[in-house]
Amino acid sequence: MAFVTLCPQCQTGFSVLPEHFSTADGWVRCGQCAHVFQLDQHLFEMDDPRPVPEMVQPLSRPGALTSVAPSQPAAHLAWAWSFVVLLSLLLVLQWAVHQRHAIAGRVPELKPFMQWFCQPLSCDIHWPMDPDHVSLESSSFKRADPDTFVFEAVVKNMGSSVLSPPALELTLHAEGRDVVRRIVMPNEWGDNEALRPHGSHPLFFSFRLDPALSPTIDGFKALLFYP
Repeated sequence: MAFVTLCPQCQTGFSVLPEHFSTADGWVRCGQCAHVFQLDQHLFEMDDPRPVPEMVQPLSRPGALTSVAPSQPAAHLAWAWSFVVLLSLLLVLQWAVHQRHAIAGRVPELKPFMQWFCQPLSCDIHWPMDPDHVSLESSSFKRADPDTFVFEAVVKNMGSSVLSPPALELTLHAEGRDVVRRIVMPNEWGDNEALRPHGSHPLFFSFRLDPALSPTIDGFKALLFYP
């Protein structure tokens, strides 16, 4: 009984000798197309020991298998994977630049790094603005003297991200009419620092009105917003 093997790439048949199994752990190179394959994965038995017409000489001793160059499809596959990885990195970079404010709000420790990262791109980094997660609570409006009024409240950040402090729109009423509308920026009612996640921040400011108008004030409306 004789053993033969077929090259899986070009289907050329070869006769097999016992020493082929022990040389290079059974790895051989096709003498026709130079494809390297494992002998015992493509082994067949022949009942007739006479040479078969399509058989060629036994494989030469495998040597320098590490010098076998990758096939053309493998090289193309490597380039394809390199392109996919590069494209993925570019998409991640684009997403990080677009979401830079939200990322800084979620992980404040990254803000200095992201500011450094943005310098070559001429982009800025600021705390995110989310009007749905800021609330005005415990607000009060009172007269300190005939023409001076004091507004006090608590600004609460209900979200899990650091937020920029909002501005305040204060509208004063007289006999059911809006008579005074004032915009108070964050640096006017506090220290203009970021709002801590789930934190409460006091809001306080005072102002004077015209003596002819101040006696008519009988109500107010306050609203937080981002300019």
